[in-house]
Amino acid sequence: MMISGISSAGRNELASVTGRGRRFVRVSDVASALGIGPRTAAKKLARWSEEGWLRRVRRGLYIPVPVDADDPKSWSEDALIIASEVWFPCYFTGWTSANHWGLTEQVFRTTVLKTNCRVRASTVRLLGHEYLLTHASEDALEWGLKSLWHEERRLSLADPARTVVDILDAPRLGGGIRNGSDILVAYLDDHDPDRLIEYGDRLGNRTVFKRLGYLLEAMHRPQVNLIEECLKRVSIGFSLLDPDGPEGGPRVARWRLRANVRITAEDPT
Repeated sequence: MMISGISSAGRNELASVTGRGRRFVRVSDVASALGIGPRTAAKKLARWSEEGWLRRVRRGLYIPVPVDADDPKSWSEDALIIASEVWFPCYFTGWTSANHWGLTEQVFRTTVLKTNCRVRASTVRLLGHEYLLTHASEDALEWGLKSLWHEERRLSLADPARTVVDILDAPRLGGGIRNGSDILVAYLDDHDPDRLIEYGDRLGNRTVFKRLGYLLEAMHRPQVNLIEECLKRVSIGFSLLDPDGPEGGPRVARWRLRANVRITAEDPT
């Protein structure tokens, strides 16, 4: 799709809406800038999008396309910037934050985040970017986070301990429990192990302690005190080591886990 011509009046209107470096445009922005009703504003946005001057992110939300874009049809914004706009309030976690903190060298194309917005689907594709979403309560967005300035926008990112605890809570956020065990080892090499207990208590899911204690013993990590604290918090019912893994596997009574994925000391790199 090529950007089509636009009248002088239309160009002025578009400039009024997208001026001052605006990165996202909504119906309300057009209505306010041009002094028109929302229905007329929505029609203008749709027309500008058809002409290639804007790209639709989702219903009612668009991004301006630079006039010098080589391919207006595939023009996109940064993945983190899009997510922070679409799912605000949110924070980035899992392998996305693990990569930022140097806890993994693996590069995942999917961006992982937790949001207080309603989540209709756990996987979403927007403007060529893949996202893995989970819902988080308001309280969950108030601890274990760091602020990050990214392309002149302030974002929230899980700190190293919150990253690990989020993955222990939902291993798929880290690419599965095997990748999660790698991330755990990298964390323990450079960060405070006691913070994992503090954050696990705050999260409130005792399965976190089952997985943490089991992984520490399976990988022969010497954190005896950490293992003892995990044992104090083990709940009665059995849980899967990796909820997205196979259904089988031996039961580990000590940790009330079904070890449906094999983890050994040789697994982490």
